[in-house]
Amino acid sequence: MQAIRSNKLFKNSVLSFLLNVSTAAISFLAIPMTLKIIGIQEYGNLVFVQAVAMIVFSLVTIQYWQGMLVEFPGKSNFVGVLEQHAFRSMRYEIFGILVAGIVVAAFLLFDIKQVANFSLTGLLLIVVSTVLPSFGSLIAYFRLAEKNHVLLMVGLICNLLRLALLYISLKYSASVFAVLLSYALPEVLRVVYLSVSMHFGKVHIAEETDSGSVDEGRILSTGKWSTFMAIADLPIAHIDKIIVSFSLSSEMLGVYNILKRIYGILGMATSPVYINSIPEFARKINASDLAGAVALWRKTILLLVPISAIIGFACYFSSSLWIPILYRGLDSYKNELILIMVTAVVSGGFITTHALYWSLGKKRQTSVITVISNLCYLILLYVLSAKFGIFGAIGALLLQIIGVVALKIVLLSKVAR
Repeated sequence: MQAIRSNKLFKNSVLSFLLNVSTAAISFLAIPMTLKIIGIQEYGNLVFVQAVAMIVFSLVTIQYWQGMLVEFPGKSNFVGVLEQHAFRSMRYEIFGILVAGIVVAAFLLFDIKQVANFSLTGLLLIVVSTVLPSFGSLIAYFRLAEKNHVLLMVGLICNLLRLALLYISLKYSASVFAVLLSYALPEVLRVVYLSVSMHFGKVHIAEETDSGSVDEGRILSTGKWSTFMAIADLPIAHIDKIIVSFSLSSEMLGVYNILKRIYGILGMATSPVYINSIPEFARKINASDLAGAVALWRKTILLLVPISAIIGFACYFSSSLWIPILYRGLDSYKNELILIMVTAVVSGGFITTHALYWSLGKKRQTSVITVISNLCYLILLYVLSAKFGIFGAIGALLLQIIGVVALKIVLLSKVAR
């Protein structure tokens, strides 16, 4: 049984990896096309609005779906209430996107230079295209229903449609509105299709065990802690972009965001293991198999570290090929590129450390670690970016990631003993 669950973890991770590879490949083309249409300064302004939208969404949305990933695996009434809880989770997310839209739209009432060239419709399109991919309820449902192939198919179609719309915009209607519509429309269609499929689809879970019924209170509690964690992660995810935008410039924010996107693209090789490992870790822990959970964690690290390193080195040494074609402006940022590669290798190689620590129920400890480390990150970001520019900002990110990973490994080693 243990071998079967381990195989499922890596099978599901492979499907997620294929989706992320398609997303990465298309992003590699989508961003240069966007830059050709609206330019680096307007792209920086777009990133600024995206950051604000995600900050607001994270502040007001309960991540109920994270609790589903921890609570549902192995429960006796899994199938009967899965859809019910997924739609409940979506209600929190719908509320979040409405509030984000209102806040961003209100920017038009103030003299904020970053939104000066956006219309009300354009700002709302940015909110939609930014927030809808963060609707975790749909992802949780199809993961738990073991329908990863549906996410792969719909995600691939959505990415191809976005690229096609951007190409049409570049060729026939090179405008800011056309770019924003190209990003928003595929996401709307994706969410609608998955929601309809969730309601009318049938779920058959193999090897379902009877280890107790689903505890709604535990789901909500975990969801609230996940929300707190998302808020605590805002400095490293979005607030840093606000700081760069005001402390440097919109153009520099555009460059900084491209580097972080490269970091995210490299992380896509290993990030699927994180979301798929949470249910597997939780399943073992719920069955009092802590040793099995720790063994699986060590196995994933031994697999992910070399994968991350190979991808990082390959990306850097091939940069002379893809930078002139896609991101000519990065020619002047080779040192920053090296640093972002190192950051991606560390983050991707040890990503399941966070998943195991979370699955152990270390909510308060995780929250304390996240809050303190991200406050330190903001201080480092402010000091190092002021002194070293974008290189300093990336350096602050690397130091934050190394510190958190090292601390959690020490704590997990104590638990294992």
